[in-house]
Amino acid sequence: MSAPGELARDGDGHHRTVLGAAVTYVDGDHVHWRVTEHDGRGVPGSRGERCLVFASEGATRRVWDYPLDWRRLTPLVLATVSWRR
Repeated sequence: MSAPGELARDGDGHHRTVLGAAVTYVDGDHVHWRVTEHDGRGVPGSRGERCLVFASEGATRRVWDYPLDWRRLTPLVLATVSWRR
């Protein structure tokens, strides 16, 4: 697990700077997710300066459109956000 400001591998296997603390939650299918915010500059196909990476044992999702207060969201709302692009 990476601390804020450290480099971590994102969903594409690239090293990106982690911005702030990670959030973990369990979704309705009992899948454990770890959510981190990353510097999105330089990401191929980047849609902004920052993105969220939702990572579980079996999947990784990158989200560009998310609320600024995403760390305060409930697990149900985070799960919904994870399906955005």
